[in-house]
Amino acid sequence: MSDTLGAAQEYVRRGWRIVPIQHGEKRPAMPGWPDFEAAPEDLPRLFGHGENVAMIVGSKSGYVVDIDLDCTEAIALADLYLPATRAEFGRASKPRSHRLFIAPTTTFEAFSDPIAKDTLLELRAGGRDGGAHLTLLPPSTTDGERREWHGDIIAPAGYEARKLRRRCAFLAMACLLSRHVSQHAAERPGPDFPRLLWEADHMLGRAAYRWLDQPVPDAPREAPKPRYRLTQDEINLAEVVDAIPNNEDWHGWNRIGLAIYGASGGSDQGGIAFDDWSAKSPNYNPYTTAARWRNYHRSPPDRIGMGTLIHLARQAGWEPVTEKRRA
Repeated sequence: MSDTLGAAQEYVRRGWRIVPIQHGEKRPAMPGWPDFEAAPEDLPRLFGHGENVAMIVGSKSGYVVDIDLDCTEAIALADLYLPATRAEFGRASKPRSHRLFIAPTTTFEAFSDPIAKDTLLELRAGGRDGGAHLTLLPPSTTDGERREWHGDIIAPAGYEARKLRRRCAFLAMACLLSRHVSQHAAERPGPDFPRLLWEADHMLGRAAYRWLDQPVPDAPREAPKPRYRLTQDEINLAEVVDAIPNNEDWHGWNRIGLAIYGASGGSDQGGIAFDDWSAKSPNYNPYTTAARWRNYHRSPPDRIGMGTLIHLARQAGWEPVTEKRRA
């Protein structure tokens, strides 16, 4: 019992929002627990009788998130795919099955096997709609097993949310490969995972492409409008973008993509112009380009657009038709 109280006091000292749960249980019986905040003086009453200790993951606990490895494949492969952290815990049957990180803006996501229908791993954080999620911390006990910290230091590593989520996605794909395709392939991380899963079973491939926010190989592609159906603005945009060379790094590529989106209002024709311009680069990837265009829909630019494109096109020697006629 003193272990539980001492752990709760340490977690509160760290700034983690904790919730008492009945011993042996995983879910709180307390109504309104997402808004609960334990005062230090209340901890002996709340955790003095061997209760389980749960943390509200995400912003309420200093942006601490938990990667919960639910299947044996995820536990076996995790060290190959996840970044290192000095905050790991688990239980006898699933050692090191929880990895804590500090990753602001992370949102909850579960990665599941589309064939077996079980969960491979979860990225536990706040929900996309503001909902709260919990994770049980040591020394909580469920199913007769007590959770224990791995190592003597508890120090969650900081990591960028987008990159951490991508690491989880590739770990989930590795789990599918290990189960359904090849253990050898699963142990050798590579960008061809979605293609390998697609070739093995389209259900597996669809999950992989979805996790990477990429279109599946059989997705219909938007065909460009014939020129006679283009508006004058669309003609001008296409001509201006076509005049801009593409020798950009990722940041330059993304900046021009934002400008095309702003100039086109995010239209399908703007997406085609972005894809055509991106294809000028030897690093062109149609799936990455399409995913980036979809990302602009979520965070549309408001300070970049046609003016930027015209400036770049002029630097490359482009002149508007009216100026050519004057000359």
